[in-house]
Amino acid sequence: MSQPEAGRLHRAGSAGEGPAARAAPRPPAADLPVDVQAVGALQGFWLPEPGISLEHCVWRLGAQPLGEGWDNVLWPVGEADGTTLVARVVRRRSARPLLAREVTVLRHLAARSDQLAMRVPAPLATAKDALLIPWLPGITAAEADSAGRIRAGEQLARMLAQVHSSEVPLMERSTVRGVPLSTRAHAFAEDLERAELPPRCEAHAVDRWERGLAARAWTGEDLLLHGDPHPGNVVVDDAAEGNRVVAALIDWGDTTAGDPASDLGALLLHGLGAAPLETYRASASWEGIEVDEIWGPLVARAHAWATRMALSLTGAYPSNHPSLGAGRWTAASRLRRPARPGPAGRHGHQSP
Repeated sequence: MSQPEAGRLHRAGSAGEGPAARAAPRPPAADLPVDVQAVGALQGFWLPEPGISLEHCVWRLGAQPLGEGWDNVLWPVGEADGTTLVARVVRRRSARPLLAREVTVLRHLAARSDQLAMRVPAPLATAKDALLIPWLPGITAAEADSAGRIRAGEQLARMLAQVHSSEVPLMERSTVRGVPLSTRAHAFAEDLERAELPPRCEAHAVDRWERGLAARAWTGEDLLLHGDPHPGNVVVDDAAEGNRVVAALIDWGDTTAGDPASDLGALLLHGLGAAPLETYRASASWEGIEVDEIWGPLVARAHAWATRMALSLTGAYPSNHPSLGAGRWTAASRLRRPARPGPAGRHGHQSP
């Protein structure tokens, strides 16, 4: 199983300080070989997606991966029309279903990519345990400045509204996203203990969690979810179109269908207050979004999910982690002040 609550990007860096950093989980050992020989062997086995031709690709295998995470390795394999192509290769057998779900949803979204509020990785070809995609340039929202994070957060709110309001393709369900909060109680308790928060901060975290548990459970139809839209999985490219932030939502390995509260919890980790939730509610069209008796409990569950994810982030990454940056600070800050009630009225780069 992956470490879904904390995201899966892992890069070299010095260790953090304190007991939480020392106890932080690290990516498990790979049980599938992903090296330059294995990635190079994929070239003759890529099966292009419908309407995609690989004849114009210049295959140029990189000596090292661009990144390695809990479940996948990203390896540069060439370029097409000036865009770097990367192979997203499974590094653990248990992650095979995750890549299968990711391919299913990316294909589903590709049919309406020009209508989406954010870019998503375009599936170009598949091979055994691998997906060929273009590298999306930029930095993560966690590393962006305040203005960039605000604009990216607004786009993410609209993007999640579109995703949640779209048809759900046939796929397996995740056991850790879009599920009732009660099923994550043991994980919450473990991360709370690992974080070793001061008593007052721990009390705030527990209060948020218990308010979410007490809120009315999701009874609507399962909605299509990204699964992990935290600041490390949003990429912004300021250079793409002048001063306008062009954002992309990457790493769909945790995609599933279910209660949208988990996605909205990750949206809260972007540290923009209630504004993204208001934008989301104004943009979504799923049945019941306008009903306060549905929206209020959803916001309470979202805050509980945000607290659960914040605990995972603060426990899984050192304070100087190069990828999460401001996003980790946002997560930590959520555990140090009471949550504000949600509104009652209606309104590149790739992570392994």
